[in-house]
Amino acid sequence: MFGYIRAIKPEMKCLEYDLYRGVYCGLCRQLGADYGQFSRFSLTYDCTLLAMLGLALTGDTGSHFHWQACIANPIKKKWIHTYHPMLRYAAAVNVLLTAQKAEDGIADSSLGKKAALLPLLPPLHHMAKKAKKRYPALGTLVEEYGRTQNQVEQQQVSSIDRAADPTAKVLAGICRGLSHDPAVQKVLDRLGYHLGRYVYLMDALDDLEKDREQGSYNVLLLRFPEQTDEEIRDYAQQTINASIAQVAAAYELLDCKCYRSILNNIVYLGLQTQLRLILQPSCPKRKELPDELTL
Repeated sequence: MFGYIRAIKPEMKCLEYDLYRGVYCGLCRQLGADYGQFSRFSLTYDCTLLAMLGLALTGDTGSHFHWQACIANPIKKKWIHTYHPMLRYAAAVNVLLTAQKAEDGIADSSLGKKAALLPLLPPLHHMAKKAKKRYPALGTLVEEYGRTQNQVEQQQVSSIDRAADPTAKVLAGICRGLSHDPAVQKVLDRLGYHLGRYVYLMDALDDLEKDREQGSYNVLLLRFPEQTDEEIRDYAQQTINASIAQVAAAYELLDCKCYRSILNNIVYLGLQTQLRLILQPSCPKRKELPDELTL
């Protein structure tokens, strides 16, 4: 569920990239402070967007940015966002979704991958328990997402909207938590829903060949059992683009007091670029994509 929401570095000014990385590093530091050093390995760019959007809505003044040493490179100091409630919220989301992803991975993976993931479950469950204690409603939301997503797979649902609905709803609820204003929450709900739908369908599209070979659940394969992979990709591109358009439409309604240019980069360039990369037949593995890669 991770890896599809990120900024395109070549399109950013130096200051914008420093701010983006500063929030990313600040989220990493917050994970370590709240859930232990092991949790920092779960850091994602997806939750960096969540933190940055929350900071933009609250009007972050930038006073929490400081030059500090990083645990990964203690000699070289970085510009790091040291604290904000939105970083703590995003850290909890990161931990809860990582634990849920690990559980899904064990259920769906081969024997070798299950053996590799099983030792990670105890520390991940411990971190998730701490996050649920801090944000009970958020913990309940992610648990419900896990249950409903499992039901979708067990029932072999072939409806794309039904299959994507659990992921869409959990992202809607998570984004809603970025504001206490009912009017803003309504917009965030719409943005989060289509962002979640985008993530789910991107993952299904990315795993198309692998799932066909392994016989794993993939709603695109069930929805179009007679079509070729190329025909499936054409349809997936259309429906994913529709969700990107809905994300952008909701985003335009938000009053972002800062970081607007960085968020523009992610919403208008990043989402579409990740889709194009997956649609390329020679696309490298997502984890191998450099920040500099653009189309």
